[in-house]
Amino acid sequence: MNRITPHFILPCVASVFVMQVLCLAAPAPDVPPQNLVKNSEFKERGAGGQQPAFYEITGNARYRYLGDPVREVAGWGVALQSGARLTGVSDLAGSVTQRVTGLDSSAGGWFRFTFRGLPQENFAVMNDDLKMKVAFFGNGGRTSYDAKTKEIYSLVQQARRDLSVNGVHKTGGAAVWRNYVLEFRLPFPQVDEVRLGVEFGHGVQGTAANSSFFVTDFSLVQIPAPPETGKGVSAEPRNLLPQGTPLPLGGHWSYDAKPGETSAPKVFDHTNADRLLYRDVIWSAPFSGNMSSWLRKGEKDINGIVVQEDRLIPDNVTVRFDATTMIIHTHGVPNHPTGKFPEQGYGRNPSFIQEQNSTYYIPLEPKMNVSHIVTTDNNSNHALPMGPIGVAVNGVVFFNPFDMGNRDATDLMDYCCGHPNQMNLYHYHKYPICVNSPWSDEGKSHSPLLGWAFDGYPIYGPYESNGLMAKDVQGKDALNGFNMHYDKERGFHYHVTPGKFPYLIGGYWGIEDQRDAQHGPPGGGGPGGFPGGDPQMRRPPPPPWGFPPGPPR
Repeated sequence: MNRITPHFILPCVASVFVMQVLCLAAPAPDVPPQNLVKNSEFKERGAGGQQPAFYEITGNARYRYLGDPVREVAGWGVALQSGARLTGVSDLAGSVTQRVTGLDSSAGGWFRFTFRGLPQENFAVMNDDLKMKVAFFGNGGRTSYDAKTKEIYSLVQQARRDLSVNGVHKTGGAAVWRNYVLEFRLPFPQVDEVRLGVEFGHGVQGTAANSSFFVTDFSLVQIPAPPETGKGVSAEPRNLLPQGTPLPLGGHWSYDAKPGETSAPKVFDHTNADRLLYRDVIWSAPFSGNMSSWLRKGEKDINGIVVQEDRLIPDNVTVRFDATTMIIHTHGVPNHPTGKFPEQGYGRNPSFIQEQNSTYYIPLEPKMNVSHIVTTDNNSNHALPMGPIGVAVNGVVFFNPFDMGNRDATDLMDYCCGHPNQMNLYHYHKYPICVNSPWSDEGKSHSPLLGWAFDGYPIYGPYESNGLMAKDVQGKDALNGFNMHYDKERGFHYHVTPGKFPYLIGGYWGIEDQRDAQHGPPGGGGPGGFPGGDPQMRRPPPPPWGFPPGPPR
């Protein structure tokens, strides 16, 4: 099963790692929010096998594998086709919906509807007619009350303006997977059913090629009411505000303790990630929804064996704290769609995505290194090591901008901006928009947290404020060569810079924890090597659809 993010409850499980003892010693786990959507990943088929179970598809839309199964691990979903009419369809309009019943409004009646979407480069509509929609019903679904919609085509257009340079040869970076989010409150206590949907109209007649909006991974979870009376937050990270007593863990971190709790758990995992809170301008839970993943068929397990069936890794990321450090243990399995590796056909990457056994140490109180240096555009001063230089909140590591030949590596990515290296370690060289889960960074305020460099300083997304990317800030607040600047709320922090070198960070502003230090040969790819010499010597042209060819890091 090509599952991306689990939405159900699992117990703490045994592990071959030291974390096993801590896990078993931890307090009783909290219950993660339950996904109320059936067949959330569109995997289960209905009668006849031509439609996804529990969904209704109308108009110019069809159920399909989203992408090229030879080159992508993207799963099943619905393609909303804007460019050409399907057989028997009269309008360039369509939708996918699901009815969700048995809602409980007693806890405040607030919910979050999300889905994962990818707009292909030729998808286009007029009148901004692409939207998420929640329709409210009562009396067993027989009485219609109202509906809440959110237009999202403007987000597609904004990404095409701002993030295209994050793609191959600085084009196409908006045609990537991202989460779309709509938060709402049940308008009446009589509401017992909602109909969740993604719909479009006013498609632009043109080519059928690459003109779909892909839809998958529906989710509906009940959430606490936002602190702002009568207002929902649908665009930016929510100010969670501790529901109990915040117990400081060090740095920006606190544990949201329940009544009667006097200490924090020894380990944080998918069962309590929503109570591991980070405070800068707001309170957020950056690990929530990011700690579990699926090792998928065709990838390698920790022993190097190719797995034959998808396997859940509930403890893909676990976190613990000591007096000075946040300690992240990760299996390194991405929790989002990826390219299919090894690449086949035109592909040049012979590596697998493989489960890892890695521990990284993030200083809670980072200190500036007075001897820090900025990396050159050809890595001549080795300001950043090869191999991991930081870690994202989903446990996938960041690398510097270079491939093993000290050339720019950022064109050699899949649609979530990652790929495996010669050691089968999946990683990012540039802004990985898929890490936004469970947020939706819509560029209306400062971007959320993506992860940390190994010097302890946080790495944020591309936006500084509404419509302003950090790379475009001028004057005293401009990013320096490290992709670093300062504000009084966050202190010193990095921003990713789509399309602009050094993309992630331009060197360690602070002092790296030596337990994270890489010791590969200068300018090389770390231990081991890429078989067959330099794979960049002959690079075929990009394919018409799918992931660009290219060697691993």
